[in-house]
Amino acid sequence: MTVAQLLTPQPYSPKSTGEIVGRHPLNFYESPSWFTTELLRHVPLSGVIGEPCVGMGAIASLLSVWPYTKQMWTNDIDPHKAADYQMDATLSESWAKFPDSDWICTNPPFSEFAAPIIKNAYQKARVGVAAFLLTSFLEPCDDRADFLQQHPPSLVLIMPRFCFRKDKKGKRWATDNITISCFVWDKRSTEQRIIIRPANQIVGFYKTPDKAISQDSALSIVRAFASGEISTYYSISE
Repeated sequence: MTVAQLLTPQPYSPKSTGEIVGRHPLNFYESPSWFTTELLRHVPLSGVIGEPCVGMGAIASLLSVWPYTKQMWTNDIDPHKAADYQMDATLSESWAKFPDSDWICTNPPFSEFAAPIIKNAYQKARVGVAAFLLTSFLEPCDDRADFLQQHPPSLVLIMPRFCFRKDKKGKRWATDNITISCFVWDKRSTEQRIIIRPANQIVGFYKTPDKAISQDSALSIVRAFASGEISTYYSISE
């Protein structure tokens, strides 16, 4: 896997109604804030946390105010993104340069890039990995079948669909053909769970980027989970 391969998608530029819009450069699609807040409601991430595909910091900015985050490091292959490292997370040699980590939490680019990033993350993390992936990642394709058989996720939070982008003509917000799930590999766990999360049960949910809650509101939700003002699905003392 090389950097050049990641640079091939067409830029996202909805210039006219008759022009077909390509995928975003580097397969970059910003995570909605409720991806991260919903994860924190179910999984008590703690310690040193790494974000290898930081993008504009949607995940890292919220994890940074989570009081159980001891330290946060970030990476992005795009040199124009603000990050501690600028390396290709599909390559194992990149991970050898990242700090030791308790958790890896990320929304990696999909397609052929997700599997190598998740495999590397699993090897790096002392405690576990939390990643936002197409639910079809569970399919035992050649690039991940052995990994999934040997290391099935301990938890899958199945989320409602989010519109990451406009349709091919740049006119309407569109969803992927399959929804996103939060996959958690907690190396301490001895069970496997699937949890369905309806939109009306997700604090701060919005379906399209133009309806996003403010960053201050998202930070407030994180703090409310930490303080117990909004209940979590685990004891905060864990």
